[in-house]
This record gives sequence, C-alpha cells and structure tokens, in this order.
Amino acid sequence: MKTYILALSVMMAATPAFACTTEELQSKAMEVSTRMQALAASNPQKATEIGQKLATAQSQGATDLEGACKLYDELLEDTK
Repeated sequence: MKTYILALSVMMAATPAFACTTEELQSKAMEVSTRMQALAASNPQKATEIGQKLATAQSQGATDLEGACKLYDELLEDTK
C-alpha cells in the first residue's frame, strides 16, 4: 500500500511539470507572433516558410494541448 501511495504521489507531482496549460500555449503563441513580425521585417522568405509550416500544422489539426505546445516550441526554435 505504501508503494502504491508513493508511486501515485510521484506521478501527481511530476504531471504538472510535463503538462502544457492553456496559459502556456497562449504565451507561446504570442511569442511566436512577435517573433514572426520581427522575422517578416528582416527575412520575409524565412517568415513565409515558417508561416506555411504553421498553416500546414493547423490544417492537420493539432487539437490537443501537448501537440499544440510542441508545435509552438518548434516554431520558437525556427524563429530564433
């Protein structure tokens, strides 16, 4: 019983660290938007490529939070 409670405690403590919240997703989306605007001014071709990647991902439907967060993480890397 103690092992079960310990395992459950560890899982519950670790879950928030791995979960993507709506607030985090919104923050990432805003950051991508800001970076895209700057990129469009400095490198329009790269901004267009990244915009196409985003449009493709949206059309494929990244509907879960984790998938959407992963997409925005990739876009943040692309816009550095």
